[in-house]
Amino acid sequence: MKATIKHVAELAHVHPSTVSRVFSGSAKISEVTRRRVMDAAGQLNFHPNAIARSLTTQRAHTLGMIIPYTQEEFFLDSFFPQVLRGLANTAYRQGFRLMLGGVDDPAHEPEAALQLIRSQQVDGMIVQASRVGVDTTDVLLAEHLPFVLLGRPVHDTPDISWIEVDAHQSTREAVRYLTGLGHRRIACIGGRPNMVVTIDRLQGYRQALDEAGLTFDERLIGYGEFRQDGGARAMHQFLTLGEERPTAIFAANDLMAIGAILALREANLEIPRDCSVIGSNDSPIATLTNPRLTSSRAPYYDLACEAAQALIAHIECELTTPVKKLLPCELIMRDSTAPPPHDARVA
Repeated sequence: MKATIKHVAELAHVHPSTVSRVFSGSAKISEVTRRRVMDAAGQLNFHPNAIARSLTTQRAHTLGMIIPYTQEEFFLDSFFPQVLRGLANTAYRQGFRLMLGGVDDPAHEPEAALQLIRSQQVDGMIVQASRVGVDTTDVLLAEHLPFVLLGRPVHDTPDISWIEVDAHQSTREAVRYLTGLGHRRIACIGGRPNMVVTIDRLQGYRQALDEAGLTFDERLIGYGEFRQDGGARAMHQFLTLGEERPTAIFAANDLMAIGAILALREANLEIPRDCSVIGSNDSPIATLTNPRLTSSRAPYYDLACEAAQALIAHIECELTTPVKKLLPCELIMRDSTAPPPHDARVA
């Protein structure tokens, strides 16, 4: 026999109208009651008719997100699994689904978002980190659809909500740690140069150099596009500097840091004796490398949870003030960092 709302209500010990309100996404249901109803629905394998529910509430009860499906690094980096888990967990707890759309090029994201919006398949959008020259926010603002940015916008305005890890401060902290160890030639491997997060990291890197009285050297900047082979390519370029090569590396994710480590080993250099390496994101592989990787831990799961919560509050007209929030990172010191060779400690 197919389960009905009445069956769910009896098992959860609530009125059938409460079950309807839970599945309509009502924010006026307590979390305890909501969870009891969802548990009962799960036990009974009850699934409300999404089409009928949408016609009743004029909502799809779905959050949308566009992903660049052709970018392999997007799926290899620990960023995406953490974000997806945070979005899904928060959405499902509040009676929303998560719909992913794909593009073969990030430049096509605004068009893909517009298609989702006009098809009325989503109530709001989670938009990924901003890129210079690709501004999905303009499309969403023009369509008057609720959205939250995962990352700072290229141009912030009072009506845009965004949540981001503090890439500027975490990079500054990592580079300050290296200068504190005595390093004077520190290289930075960024992700994609047109991303706001990359710009933030470069600013944090340069600030740490200034604070240590060190001169910025353009030759010590590389871009690895968040890929392991990209990190290796950047490291190979640094090694062509000979005696002026860096004694320490900061990479904007752990994959690029591992690529740098592999390139150093190919050159018969030891980590950290000849060159220290710091990654970012503190992914599971950071503790599996040899040596174990020092990394800046970024709370991407928490970021996604807060973004989904803010978006749902926006959809429910409970968000009166746009959210603008930076989440702190934590530098986790392991074995891939040490003071530089003695003859490299003089600037």
